[in-house]
Amino acid sequence: MPTPAPWLIITLVAIACALAVSAAKLATTRLLLRHRSANASRLIGKALRPAQLMAVTGGLQILLSAQHGQQGWGGDWNAVLSQSLLFGTAASGAWLLSNLLSVAKEPIHRRWDGLEQDDVEGRRRRTQMVILYRLASVIVWTVAIGLVLFNIPALREVCISMLGAAGVAGIIAGLAAQTMLQNLFAGIMLAFGDALRLDDVVVIEGELGTIEEITLTYLVVRIWDDRRMVLPTSYFTQHPYVNWTRDTPEVLGSVVFDAGLALPVAEVREELSRFLDGNPLWDGRKASVAVLDATGGVIRVRLLVSAANPGDQWDLRCELREHMAAWLAKEHPDCIPEPS
Repeated sequence: MPTPAPWLIITLVAIACALAVSAAKLATTRLLLRHRSANASRLIGKALRPAQLMAVTGGLQILLSAQHGQQGWGGDWNAVLSQSLLFGTAASGAWLLSNLLSVAKEPIHRRWDGLEQDDVEGRRRRTQMVILYRLASVIVWTVAIGLVLFNIPALREVCISMLGAAGVAGIIAGLAAQTMLQNLFAGIMLAFGDALRLDDVVVIEGELGTIEEITLTYLVVRIWDDRRMVLPTSYFTQHPYVNWTRDTPEVLGSVVFDAGLALPVAEVREELSRFLDGNPLWDGRKASVAVLDATGGVIRVRLLVSAANPGDQWDLRCELREHMAAWLAKEHPDCIPEPS
């Protein structure tokens, strides 16, 4: 009986491996049908394609290894195909693990997504989860690439030569790697050092914004006017910045204006109380009036108010500034200083 050609056996084994994964997926889907689990369905859908590719490449590698030395299975094509399959197995394995990590992240992300600014613990956990997911994905693909490089003799020799090379090229590569690693470790420190979290309100380079995204190498700040400031993570370990919501989103805000010496400060306090009573932007913690300076026939008055978060504080200050300007013009126009 004639022996089947190697290409025919390889094709049949590849088809059989793909069909085996599909059959396993179909059987698992039927078993889980009664539970109607969205997470399970998403897991199966994400895992099918990479699992099929991994089964095909892995099965063919086993076949080639078992048939090595047999009649018709020798030659250069066997070695070339084995190396190509190694690429496929490593890539499909990394693809599969990345998809599984993505599915595992989704329920945690849904739980901690859309949190209010006063939920400091929830925002901290969400930030750490995002960083851990990205770090795990980087490790998975790095290991996959490393397995490919060090299991192919020609590539392994090139890598070893590059690692052992000295001179200017090595110095330049070392400096580039140093910058990359510096940003990488800074990103991990930000996530687990609890200095910054997603949705924190910060002041950076004189700009007020909200932390929108934290990666392993850079951080995105959404400025109040919807611009985005992108900074390397190492910036936050080397430069000072203001975090308004690190421990609590509650903040104080002030409104300062000048008036004549005849202005009755007691009436200003009464008007401030009337303005704040029933105002939903005021959280009731703090309200005060203080005269900061009195010189040249003019006093400088500061109104201090509190709010539950920086957004409410900004709106409250704007409303208070407008209200006091109108009140001063109506009740005490003689106390409005002359423009210089």
